[in-house]
Amino acid sequence: MASASKKKPSRAQRKEALAAAAAAVKVPERCDVAVIGGGAAGLVAATVAAEAGASVVVYERELECGRTILATGNGRCNFANEDLDAERYNDPAFVRAVCGDGHAWLSDVLGFWRGCGLAWTSEGGRLYPASLQAASVRNVLLERCRRAGVVLACGRDVDAARGAGPIAASSPEDAAGSSVPRAASVVAATGGAGEPVLCPIAAHPADGDVSLAELDGRRARVQAELLRGGEVVFAEAGEVLFRPWGLSGIVMFDFSRRVRAGDVVRLDLTCGIPKAELVRLAPDGVLDPRIARALGGGRRALERARALDFVLEGLAETNKAQVKRGGLPTSDFDPATLASRTRPGFFACGEALDVDADCGGFNLAWAWKSGMVAGAAAARAALAARGALPGKDHTNDGGNEC
Repeated sequence: MASASKKKPSRAQRKEALAAAAAAVKVPERCDVAVIGGGAAGLVAATVAAEAGASVVVYERELECGRTILATGNGRCNFANEDLDAERYNDPAFVRAVCGDGHAWLSDVLGFWRGCGLAWTSEGGRLYPASLQAASVRNVLLERCRRAGVVLACGRDVDAARGAGPIAASSPEDAAGSSVPRAASVVAATGGAGEPVLCPIAAHPADGDVSLAELDGRRARVQAELLRGGEVVFAEAGEVLFRPWGLSGIVMFDFSRRVRAGDVVRLDLTCGIPKAELVRLAPDGVLDPRIARALGGGRRALERARALDFVLEGLAETNKAQVKRGGLPTSDFDPATLASRTRPGFFACGEALDVDADCGGFNLAWAWKSGMVAGAAAARAALAARGALPGKDHTNDGGNEC
């Protein structure tokens, strides 16, 4: 008789096990590079720094590193895009200076993931792990990080990072704080702390006869325009998801980076089918039948579907936003190294810098590449400071406490 399958541990039991594992990690008294934040950019920065010969500690306030990766791409992790274009970012000049042209940038990113042992596939230019599981990306990254000798100090919250002063850290086991080792370089990879973007939009129909409650849960391929003062300021085609309080879906996530309260989103649910051709088509042959009914049915539904307007009220479900805008000013950092221009030994990458982009793998592509740049530069500076490299990187004299 086959033995009964083991019962899965409860969430509380899993958290307890993770806390015990985090507490058991021995943090060295000294390291070359301290990385603050164990998300996408931080793990890549730590891996690259360690593979360059630096001793590296990652401080992560959660009980596991890389958890944010699991939520990307609806759990499938759209980790890059075949058409990496700096113009998709809020600061294209800085991104271009850090990452180079799209071809070289993509080559660097894919080279890193090839070194992790990851296979991938493309869907319309969007790159996903071949398994279509975000856990694959996280797992191979963590394995490479550990192979490089990185110490992952989870469950430790870093309170401050100053150019020449101490960084105070505390853990669940030591609420009063604990001493943290000294490091020559610190890399901030803490994620964004400002305005949420890449999230749904709260809106109401401009036509009072249209009910979002009737449309709730329906998806549609659309051509969408963002109007401000009657002028089109942005346009994109793709999928929209109707919710009782507004609009969601990838197109609206991209709109969320640009909208203001009072703007109008105009949706063409016929995707630009010429009016003369629409006359010969059945409403249910063009539209989701439920959407057609909500728009009044018959020819009237098709006419309304060509230009369905919604007045925007603001962002929605911001607690689930994929990105936060408003990190450290890019003008304060050297794009060649991502070193601070004013704080010796301090580097930043990922969302810690004020860089964000549209959906489609662009934000993760920035995380990977900026992590590579910051990690390599932080390692060079730290190794030069202790004489492990010829010459001296005077931009990083003085060291840091980490």
